[in-house]
Parts: sequence; C-alpha cells; structure tokens
Amino acid sequence: MKITVIVDNYVSKRDFLAEHGFSVLIETEEEKILFDTGQGYALKHNLELIGTNLSSINKVILSHGHDDHTGGLRFFNEEGIFPEIIAHPDIRFPKFKVSEMGKRNIGLKIDLSDFDKKTFSKEPLNVDKYIVFSGEIPKENRWELGETQYFREEDGVLKKDPFADDASLYVKTKKGLLVLTGCAHSGIINIVNYGMKITGERRLYGILGGMHLKNASERRIEKTVETLYDSKPEFVTISHCTGFNAGVRIREAFGEKAIFTGVGDVFKFDL
Repeated sequence: MKITVIVDNYVSKRDFLAEHGFSVLIETEEEKILFDTGQGYALKHNLELIGTNLSSINKVILSHGHDDHTGGLRFFNEEGIFPEIIAHPDIRFPKFKVSEMGKRNIGLKIDLSDFDKKTFSKEPLNVDKYIVFSGEIPKENRWELGETQYFREEDGVLKKDPFADDASLYVKTKKGLLVLTGCAHSGIINIVNYGMKITGERRLYGILGGMHLKNASERRIEKTVETLYDSKPEFVTISHCTGFNAGVRIREAFGEKAIFTGVGDVFKFDL
C-alpha cells in the first residue's frame, strides 16, 4: 500500500499547494481511495502533479462533515465524476463554528445527491480486506473532548456538536494497526482503542493524520503523548490540526519516530 499526502497545511515539495485541510490518496493493487478532500482549492492540482486523475479514484471516504475535509468534492461534481462515498450519516448535518468572530458555516457545502453510490454507516465497515472504516467512535475518555466552539444544527436549533460523524480508517498491516485520522475530534486515544477493539490487533504500528490538539490544554497534550508513547508505535505524524505545541511535545517524546508531514510525502506499507 502506498499513501500520499495530497492536502495538508504545509508542503514538503516544490510546486504543490498547501491549505488548511487534509487529504491522502491510498493506493493498493486493486484500487485508489481518497480519504478526505481538503477545502477544495489544492486537491486537483496536487493530484495532477503525482499523475492521478479524478476518474481513477474508486472511493472517497470522509472523516467528518467539516468543509476543510469535504470541500474538494466540488471537483468531482464539476467534472461529472462520481466515485462511491463512504461516511457516517451525520456528516450531512449543517455545522458551524461559533466564536467572538460570530457564527461561521463550516459544514458540507457539496450536494451529494449526484453521487449515486453512497454508503452511510454508523457501524464499522470493511472497505476491503485490509481497510476498516470505523463508523461512530465511542468517546470513552472524556478528558479528550475539549471542543467548545463547534456546533451542528438540528431542526433549526444549534447544539454542541457531539462529533458522531468523526470517523477514522484502520489498516491492518504486517507490523500492526495503522490508524488514519482526519481531525480526531473523538480523541486520538479513543480512536486507537476502538481500532484495536474492532480489528483485534493489539499492536499499534503508526498514526497518520490530524489530532486536533492545537487548542488543547497542556494537561491534555501531555496525557495524550504519554498514552501514545506507552503504545510503542513505530511512527506518529504531526499533520494538519495537531498544532505547534503538541507537535513539539510529540517530537520531544518520539524523536525521529515523529514525522512532520507535508503535501507530497509518501508512505509505503506491507499488508
């Protein structure tokens, strides 16, 4: 399996474009899968730089309904290309960020009706023989749930977003479980624990994706890093929304096993 970072907050190679968002291209012998799509500015440009056309992508899996992970779907709509969509059903709720700057729509802005093949699942789902879509992740560690500015609209009423739609991918590799996250709004430890539970794999090989610790307390960052360290992964990436402070702490703890990602980075795994 080859995984290429297509959208991230930073670039690792010239000519690629960065934006606040996340997307990776997963390539196996059988198919090409896009996990998240970024905001919708850089996706197509960056895919073309690695020689990949939208039409070659079989599935688009969405981690949650925020527009910095779903905005790139517009390129598929514009070109009339409609791969299978896999997501949690709650991805369709209108979503907002409420702060001193006011109320901002950060939800899904793409009409999914044109995508004939859609799989919405709250339960774990086998994408193929190696990849498992998490479905809804139990939020057992309440200390990981520090979101205060994120809301969803239910019947015209704004309610604190429970992030039921926050989903991850679990890849069963020869070295253990590879965890792919979008923003990890459910908490990265909750996500890892659930992956081990539903796959039966107790070895954590690595984590690739955002951890949304950029505004987390020092206590939460420290507890997260300590718990991850005890799991003995071979690598942990610092991507997208993980945040500078958390990224530095992860690097201090993991040394060279901590990888700051950028657009264009390639990871290869034996399945």
